[in-house]
Amino acid sequence: MGAKSEFLSEAIVKLLNYRIEQEEFSSRLYLAMSTWATSKGYLGAGKLFEAYSKEELIHADKAKTMLLANGLLPITSALDKPQQEFKSLSHAIEVGFKHEKEITNQCYLLTKTAFDEGNFMVAELGLWYAREQVEEMDKFQNLLDQLDAFGDSNHALRELDEEMAKMVDPLE
Repeated sequence: MGAKSEFLSEAIVKLLNYRIEQEEFSSRLYLAMSTWATSKGYLGAGKLFEAYSKEELIHADKAKTMLLANGLLPITSALDKPQQEFKSLSHAIEVGFKHEKEITNQCYLLTKTAFDEGNFMVAELGLWYAREQVEEMDKFQNLLDQLDAFGDSNHALRELDEEMAKMVDPLE
């Protein structure tokens, strides 16, 4: 593996490695949310957050593939410890939504940098990430909307937990 790439600038390489780090961190955050939710009896939420955790690793692999395809070795970074405790299921959902907004801004920066440099190969990847973020934001926005519409009584949270179980892809 070479240290430089003909098609990727240092700035792009740094952003791709950061994308890997952040997608892997997202995976760990959702794993922590899954563990917490399951420990509190929210089995549906636990399954859904576990599925989200696995999905984030697939996202990280896309940036790894881009680096490897250009003869570069992706960096395996140390990850910060994600939040472990949440006040409630509502709070966990709010944390997830806030996190996805931050990830969206990061994906926009990768895409903008690629377009600014005329790197259409990476711009296409950045656009894929940006489109994926629409789905990520929508998932959490829908959960927040349900909390807003039906409240967070024990009964409403039980219903929401059951709904979250149905959101898990049956192929997983």
